[in-house]
Amino acid sequence: MKATPSNEELWKQAVKVVPGPHSSGWTPIGGRVLFMVKGKGAHLWDADGKEYIDFRCAAGPSIFGHSNKEYQQALKEALDNLYFPLCGADLTPTGLELAEKFVQHVPCAEKVRFGMTGTEVVQLVIRLARAYTKRRYFIRFEGHYHGWMDNVLGGMVNDTATGKPFAIEGSADSRGTEGRDPAAFEQGFLLPWSDIEVLEKILEKYGDEVALIHMEPINANRGCCLPRPGYLERVRELCTKYKTVLSFDEVITGFRVALNSAQGKLGVKPDIATFGKAIGGGLPFAAIAGQSTIMDLIFEKKVNGAGTFNGYNLGISASLASIKILERDNGAFYKKIDAIQLKLMDGLKGISKRHGIPMLIQGDTGFFYIDFIDREVAYSARDLIGADKEKKTKFIEFMAEQGILPLTDGRFYVCSALTEADVDKTLACADRAMNRL
Repeated sequence: MKATPSNEELWKQAVKVVPGPHSSGWTPIGGRVLFMVKGKGAHLWDADGKEYIDFRCAAGPSIFGHSNKEYQQALKEALDNLYFPLCGADLTPTGLELAEKFVQHVPCAEKVRFGMTGTEVVQLVIRLARAYTKRRYFIRFEGHYHGWMDNVLGGMVNDTATGKPFAIEGSADSRGTEGRDPAAFEQGFLLPWSDIEVLEKILEKYGDEVALIHMEPINANRGCCLPRPGYLERVRELCTKYKTVLSFDEVITGFRVALNSAQGKLGVKPDIATFGKAIGGGLPFAAIAGQSTIMDLIFEKKVNGAGTFNGYNLGISASLASIKILERDNGAFYKKIDAIQLKLMDGLKGISKRHGIPMLIQGDTGFFYIDFIDREVAYSARDLIGADKEKKTKFIEFMAEQGILPLTDGRFYVCSALTEADVDKTLACADRAMNRL
């Protein structure tokens, strides 16, 4: 019988034909690429046979864990009737049902458009907002992530700008990239988040040129920061005042933090929002949901929103199955996640206190963040300046050695397959890792 190749052997093969892991956004823990060969529940197994508790959840989509039977059944039924609508030009009854689910649950949803990735639907929202307002610029925020396209990827806030606050290049930019169009940053402004005074001043000066304000309502991509109290409400008021489109990037928070997403949970309704990751339950799928007056620009063929696979029926079926699971038993999914996540977060806080090592632990339903800084709460990326990066890197490496896999930036995603035993093991590993720091 032929032996299964090891991680090391597979990596030697891989470097000959692939340019590294599948996404440029993540650094392998300890510089070591893992080849996963099996997943079940909240657990993964690599090619060496090592078992891990999975807190990556594919960086968000895997909200039910691996090999979920209900989800698999929905996919099986879709595969049994797998067909391909004509180049995205047709609708399907299943797609209509899914759109109606969005309208039912998401506060801003009057019309819904499907896509494949968060990156592409963000670009369509920018285009829609420009067409709707007849204005040029959009505003985005430090620490937020909206995909890998040139106009929204990375850059640094220009704190000394006297004119339009375009992003600037800099060596400290963690998402910098060669090959970016030098003019890309002139499409929008980059501002610090959760600082309402800065936003007010910019809108007072340039509000009649700003088509769109686009943000994560909870900054999941940098510190899992919730907005400062009253911040989102004031942004909503400003967008109404200046007739600027307010857009929430709910690619991570959508349907993960609540059935009505972050906008419903936080009580602030944007004009439009982007969704991805969790809505597909693991398969590629994305959506835009928003006001009819904006969304109908697509139907009227004033705005081009093309895409061969926008309504592919396997993704539609996966998303519909995911929402139906989330709807059951009066939010039982979210109650389970909250309970087990609270135990995990409280346990980590207790361990850090016992070892006398300050640790920030914060998040919302389905995800949280850890960092080695003496703060009770962080409201933006700027609040995380001064955190001990080396200590966090070592802690995550020590956890991975023991079979616990968070993301390398300190994020933990929590799926519904996580058990009390998984939490107990994670806390025991964290205790040992803290002891080694």
